[in-house]
Amino acid sequence: MSMISTLLLATISAAPTEAAVQELFVDGCDMCHSAGGDPGDPEGLDLSVSPSALIGLKSVVNGKPFIVPGDPDASYLLTKMIPDAAMEGELMPPDDPLPAEQLALVREWIASLPPPEAVVTEPDTPDTETPDDTTPIVKRSPKPFHGTTQIVLPSTTTLGKLNLQYRIDHRFGRIGTERGAFGMDGGATMSFGLAYGIYDGWDVQVRRTNSHKGWELGTKYVPIRQEEGKPLSFGGVVSMDWFREFDGANPIAGNFMLMLSRLWFERWSTMLTASYHLRTNHASRVFVDPEDGGDPVQVRDTRGSVDIGVASTIWLGARRRWGVDLEYVQPVPDGGRPNALYYRGGDADTEGPKIGAWGLGGSYSTGRHIFQLFFTNNREIHPNLYAPGGQTGNPFKTEGVDSKNPFHDMNFFLGFNLGRKFSLAPAAKRGAKRRTARKEGK
Repeated sequence: MSMISTLLLATISAAPTEAAVQELFVDGCDMCHSAGGDPGDPEGLDLSVSPSALIGLKSVVNGKPFIVPGDPDASYLLTKMIPDAAMEGELMPPDDPLPAEQLALVREWIASLPPPEAVVTEPDTPDTETPDDTTPIVKRSPKPFHGTTQIVLPSTTTLGKLNLQYRIDHRFGRIGTERGAFGMDGGATMSFGLAYGIYDGWDVQVRRTNSHKGWELGTKYVPIRQEEGKPLSFGGVVSMDWFREFDGANPIAGNFMLMLSRLWFERWSTMLTASYHLRTNHASRVFVDPEDGGDPVQVRDTRGSVDIGVASTIWLGARRRWGVDLEYVQPVPDGGRPNALYYRGGDADTEGPKIGAWGLGGSYSTGRHIFQLFFTNNREIHPNLYAPGGQTGNPFKTEGVDSKNPFHDMNFFLGFNLGRKFSLAPAAKRGAKRRTARKEGK
């Protein structure tokens, strides 16, 4: 009995670790409060990362600090979890309040944090590691983009470790047609995909599009991330395509992309991309007019495409969940002949407009969801297909259409993207605990 009492007293007196508090948040909170939110917004907090990242942040609702080291009662984060406490808004979690022992864990962890004047910012000696509780706190910022993709361009945002995302991208038919029901009666292009975060900053993805019956397998790596305290985000994407369309050209292709982004003033995201796409002409028959004026000759076009892309989002509202999204991808001609591939999705109209692929719309995001609605002149979704540029003329005129409806003159597509993220961390931790228990014979 004496031994049991001693163990209980040791457990109670020991300060809870930050890892235990983070595990509590992952299990019960980060389904809604996860990456991509505004760290100053109670409904946009990222509770999937280290809880100490909240130190120094204040609620936009009342200006109260989320965590006051050494003072649980002054910490608004704990106040939001305690029933009948004075607060603005609803109790968190709203449907399943934390039990008393978990509230006590959070309280004890906050109480164990040293006050600001006691925080050691540097180790005493070069060979001495700074303890967890005295690790310098790096102020985090929101991720530059809420979604892992802007409209078609991949963004520098990654899913985070042990996160799974299911994504649907959809483009309706061309709007500039008579009796087209705003493009909904025309042929649609769709893509369904799964992405998984292996580590923070490293994702893998597989997806399928009905355009050319294409499969894409790719990986994204972003070693420099602004949300980790860096001045900007930088990374790259590598992917391989397999197009199963009957009689299609270049069934195996690939893509190499670099991305550089920054979030300005926590309201304006910008990104620049540079890409090279292998074997982007998938037309089954390609003809070239000889320079001597003879009959057109069928050729096999195995050239690649180079493009430069820009993307931007302006975040609206106090919680920054609404966004105005812009994207443009400009193909870069190789200077040779024929050059028609590099414009308008491989259209052989060499006299047509030389505009690339553009998209303009809006987005709404929560901790786990991202929804985008936009107009675009490019109906393709996968990079090896959108690389040659927009597929419709521009600006807003469709030849042969004579209608009083002004939308019939608009020659582009309506599209949407929808993503849903799931955290696998709780299941992984439960599995690790079960394996440990089996090894110990419990």
